[in-house]
Amino acid sequence: MSMNLTQEPRNTSEIYARRFLDFGPDETIINWAENMVLAGYDTCSLSILLGEIAPFNKFEIDEMLDCIHSELQLPKIQNRSEALKIIATVYVHRFLAGVTNSASTLFALTQLYINEERDDVLYDFYLLHNAAADLEFEEIQYYWPDANRKNIEKIILDRCRSWIEQHPLNSWRRFECAFS
Repeated sequence: MSMNLTQEPRNTSEIYARRFLDFGPDETIINWAENMVLAGYDTCSLSILLGEIAPFNKFEIDEMLDCIHSELQLPKIQNRSEALKIIATVYVHRFLAGVTNSASTLFALTQLYINEERDDVLYDFYLLHNAAADLEFEEIQYYWPDANRKNIEKIILDRCRSWIEQHPLNSWRRFECAFS
């Protein structure tokens, strides 16, 4: 499965969540490897990964990622739901940091929700995306209780802040290079 929701610098948890969900590699994986080496995580497999060029062989990249995972003793993602939570957390971090806006963040998470068989983990983002989209053209929407044109951005911001509080990714924090 290929899913390219963003070209932002990826962080370690996102790389491995995408690997768990069987997404194909893209050029951001090389940028991630470079950032890891610059941050002091120098392993043989990271060095090999730095030499890769597109088009990427998914099987070779997956094998290198498995080696890097072992070499760095990274946290293990236990299930699909955890992988989706990681990706959502990364996207929400980018939004809250001002790297992306609410519309692009919610669109990306809605696409992930649809592509990942409508997993409940992402349902709030799907609802907020549709509420905001409806409010661009209509006075009312039926997706999010009490949301209207005047308060939809605040509702989105509050939900994203709450999401981060509930999903801090503490076990990954020391391995993240893309955001602090």
